[in-house]
Amino acid sequence: MYDINFFKNSHPIKEKITNGSLSLSEANVIEKEMEILRSKNPTIFNIETTNYCNMKCVMCPRTIFMTRKNIWIDDNLFERMLDNIKVHEKKDLDNFWSWLEKDANFNPNEISENGFYFSIVSRCLILHGYGEPFLDKYLIKRLDACKKRNIPTYFSCTPATMTVEKAVKAMESGLTVLKFSLDAMDDGTIKSIRGKRADYFDSIEKIKTLLKIKKERNFKTLFVPCMISLNNDDKSKEIQKKFLDFWKNEDVYAYVKSQDNRWHFEQNQKLENKSHYAKQYCEYPWTSLTVMAEGNVVPCTQISNNEIILGNVNKKSLKDIWNSEEYQNFRNMHITGNFPKGHKCVEKCDQVKLFEYLKRGKKIKKV
Repeated sequence: MYDINFFKNSHPIKEKITNGSLSLSEANVIEKEMEILRSKNPTIFNIETTNYCNMKCVMCPRTIFMTRKNIWIDDNLFERMLDNIKVHEKKDLDNFWSWLEKDANFNPNEISENGFYFSIVSRCLILHGYGEPFLDKYLIKRLDACKKRNIPTYFSCTPATMTVEKAVKAMESGLTVLKFSLDAMDDGTIKSIRGKRADYFDSIEKIKTLLKIKKERNFKTLFVPCMISLNNDDKSKEIQKKFLDFWKNEDVYAYVKSQDNRWHFEQNQKLENKSHYAKQYCEYPWTSLTVMAEGNVVPCTQISNNEIILGNVNKKSLKDIWNSEEYQNFRNMHITGNFPKGHKCVEKCDQVKLFEYLKRGKKIKKV
């Protein structure tokens, strides 16, 4: 979930920034404008309920770099975070989606990476981080807590960690969206991407079984088979087409996701980022935050090892952290480019920062 009002209301200044009308000399004016538009009540993008994971995914920094202790988020802490969540009202979402299509040139209804972000991520609390949700022994209890508060929920899993029984319980507990990470069309390839525990045929069998159960019991959970585009050559494009064709006649939302926001440029610098992120700057400092299993508040989902900690909800309230000097300084860095040497946002993230547009922009002459 993210602040759809900020996304919409900041669009006029965003257009000036991205079309080169503004430069670094207007940084102070831009900062004040963004502060006026920013809600002082934080929106939680995702809560990492656990960082336990038994997969070895090649594209995930957890596989090599994560040194955090494996834990589950504290029950009381999780409940307190839910109490901070204000669900978007239907009329506000409808207005947002209508505006996207009319004024921002994004179609929220298309079956694509952008469509998923705007139609689903905008309204759902994400319950995954750097762990496998189905390895969270308290998962069903957490889903029940969200259902009690009418909070739409979504998480992504690798089907190898999922049992049909637990997935059914998740649907019974009101899970809104369940994404399946399927990055190949054969067992050998999926093992090379996700690790030896991955099993293509077993994964497909589980999903097909769940589709049958979903239909029989009239569950409303949306299933999302998803393939990450790890390469952009002709062979990969052919496999991606086969993937989409495979799911074409099923009751699913299947799409191919570009490997955007890569912390490690060295993986494949030739890949094209086709998401909406490629057309604008990072807005996470103003639209949402992430709560890690330890209670650390970080700016986005790309922080795997607590590299950027802006507070901890065991010590301060979420609202105090969101409006803190530390967070304000972080926002200022994104506008001015005054990051300390080695900062992850500039050293290991491929998403354009606001200041990069301003550096390219030209000062508008006053008449």
